[in-house]
Amino acid sequence: MLTLDRRRMLALSATVPAMGMFGQGWATVPADVVATSHGRVRGRTDGGIRVFTGIPYGRALRFGAPRSAPRWSGVLEATRPAPVAPQIPGMVPLTGTMSEDCLHLNIWAPAKAGRYPVLFYIHGGANEAGWSGEALTAGDRFAANGVVCVTVNYRVGALGFLDAGALLGKAYAGSANNAMRDLMLALRWVQANIAGFGGDPRKVTIAGGSAGGKNVGTLMGMPAADGLYAQVAQFSGGGQTVHTKADASAFARLFADKLGGAGRLLTASVEDILAAQGQAKAEWPHNFPFRPVVDGALLPSVPLERIRSGAGQAVPMLIGTNANESRLFVSAAQAAEPLRAQSIANESLARMEALDRYYAAAFPDLPDAERHWRLLTAEEYGMPCLRLAEGHAQRGAEVFRYRLAYPAPSGPFRGYSPHAFDTPFTFDHLNLPGLSAFFGLSAKDQPLADAVHMAVVNFVRSGRPSAPALPEWRPYTLDARETMVLDRASALVADPDRNERLIWAD
Repeated sequence: MLTLDRRRMLALSATVPAMGMFGQGWATVPADVVATSHGRVRGRTDGGIRVFTGIPYGRALRFGAPRSAPRWSGVLEATRPAPVAPQIPGMVPLTGTMSEDCLHLNIWAPAKAGRYPVLFYIHGGANEAGWSGEALTAGDRFAANGVVCVTVNYRVGALGFLDAGALLGKAYAGSANNAMRDLMLALRWVQANIAGFGGDPRKVTIAGGSAGGKNVGTLMGMPAADGLYAQVAQFSGGGQTVHTKADASAFARLFADKLGGAGRLLTASVEDILAAQGQAKAEWPHNFPFRPVVDGALLPSVPLERIRSGAGQAVPMLIGTNANESRLFVSAAQAAEPLRAQSIANESLARMEALDRYYAAAFPDLPDAERHWRLLTAEEYGMPCLRLAEGHAQRGAEVFRYRLAYPAPSGPFRGYSPHAFDTPFTFDHLNLPGLSAFFGLSAKDQPLADAVHMAVVNFVRSGRPSAPALPEWRPYTLDARETMVLDRASALVADPDRNERLIWAD
């Protein structure tokens, strides 16, 4: 059975023809010029949608906090792909070029004048890969339905998440949270400029998938981000995949050793940085080594703890996971073996081994591989998202929870809903060649795409997800625990994961 590590997953987008990267092609009809706080930009108009790509919002300094982008004179042609944040060679989409100067964003907006709600989308990729220009997350369908969509680059890997302060001194303190600073700078840019593109800065929904979803949770845990958004949407995220200071320092030392010493951090080539990054990750005893850090300053505590305490914004939340997340990453052979520490994101190996025994008792008919897939899905995505939903609902915020159980029609994941399977439905992009080969998606699956995409559109518009093809979607509460199960026949189900939830509660 085919499985992918978190970097290889992103190679899916490289199989898509370049013309599909930002929608339905590279139209040459000029769009209106828009004035921003940094200078004027000109995009293009494509089928009633204005598209602006590669707008710089900041300037990245190696291991330093981002600075605002410099002003430019004249009109910037916002029609070229944004640069790609440096990442492991071979994973860069065909149409992107890597650069440390990567803090750019893209905008899709309705051509018709108006004041539209805004979706600010943070890409995934284990915080070590990904790109704002991936075809899968192009925002053309959102713009066609009255939503301004922004996709954003941020620094990934060691360049965005390394605790260089432990190696280079106080001037670089807090560098492990620089990627989060990038995202906050982009959000401030949106607050200052999105009205010029028809967006409403008071109606910004921050959203993300996978690592991007976890970064949404981290933003919720950062007091400095309060006021920069009005709603949140998490697709397979969580609020607890963060480093302690001790773990961040330990990983930084391991990385520096692979690079050849801390003295090379500021002078090494990007290629050497990436090589050391891969070597350090291979030796790190846990999954997901590139994480924000609880530093007591920008991130005072684990994001989940802040949410449970009732601090921060009680904004509407859309949150959920896929039924078989871990199948994308763990092969059948690996799943049949004893659990490995490097497959675990949040828990200790000892606790996972104890949980495995509980799972064996609760689900005696499951073979070892099936049980381990289920346990690992719960550990990294299911339970973290459930805890976040519970904590946010408990403080009185409206939370709308889902589970995607729709089976992939064909391909290596036939019959299952693995990690990333929700994205083509969310963005209403089922027609990309790579997805057809990988998940077997076709026009036959369009009804679910219509339902899921419109539910997200209506959440961005009103704070409540809804679609004609879905039953009434009531908020998640600790009493009823109603969850929208998205399937061939979608239904609002009370406490659909009760058995697993009670195991983890123990």
